[in-house]
Amino acid sequence: MRNRQLFWGLILVGLAGLLAAPAAMATGGCSSFTPTVEVIAGPCPVASATPSDCAGSGDFTGIKYRITGNVDYIATVVTANNIVVSVPANQFYAPCAGDPVLGLGQNSCHERAVKVAYGSLNNYEFWLVVQGKKAPVLQSIALKKGFCSKSFAVTGLGFNVNPFQAAQRVETINFKGCAWDFTSDSLTGEVVSTQFNESQSTLDLCSFNPTPPCCSGMIVTDVAKLSLKLDTASGLLDLGSGQFGEGYVSSGINSCTTRVIGGKVYTWGSPCP
Repeated sequence: MRNRQLFWGLILVGLAGLLAAPAAMATGGCSSFTPTVEVIAGPCPVASATPSDCAGSGDFTGIKYRITGNVDYIATVVTANNIVVSVPANQFYAPCAGDPVLGLGQNSCHERAVKVAYGSLNNYEFWLVVQGKKAPVLQSIALKKGFCSKSFAVTGLGFNVNPFQAAQRVETINFKGCAWDFTSDSLTGEVVSTQFNESQSTLDLCSFNPTPPCCSGMIVTDVAKLSLKLDTASGLLDLGSGQFGEGYVSSGINSCTTRVIGGKVYTWGSPCP
């Protein structure tokens, strides 16, 4: 009798172990879950909680993301000082609490989690809007489909921007109807990005409309030194190496323009490059 009780006890323990073990589908098959995340607008000033695009100024800061692929849940985080004005799911969590589904931001008390959206989401785009002027920081977005989840490090919305020293400055240069925005780090002066400014350009980008006249794309080249030569009536005069500074070089009706900033040469225009 004792042996029989022991036998059934072992059977019950074995069944309990099987029931407690996670199902294979919880981890298997996730290699086919390959969504991507990209920022397609911002961070930038926006004038309303439901922006259609970046604005020149506004009471809010917005950032727009594109999720490529099929997912059923999206969560992200913002720094804890942010007041979230608008996101599709309209659900935000306290600092340290984290997202209850994916755990994003849990025990991270300098951040607060934001539930973005859930359901059948295919190639999904959304704006995240917060109050005030905020600086871009590295943040996380987490995605889930079924039992599979992945997180991505992306540009997000961070702390307040000091009104006396903005994190970045944007300068728009328009050369013969081809306008480009130069975004620079305010402290170092280094150009961190360039972007074609469609609203201030009177010509289309050649990649969109190849019929001249059009605006060429931006060519960025690293240079080690400048060599100055003067074309005179008596021949070419070599003036030696130049010092790096900030300036523009352009000539002629069919030329492009070049801007030199800190060891990089930025060239654009029509019909060059």
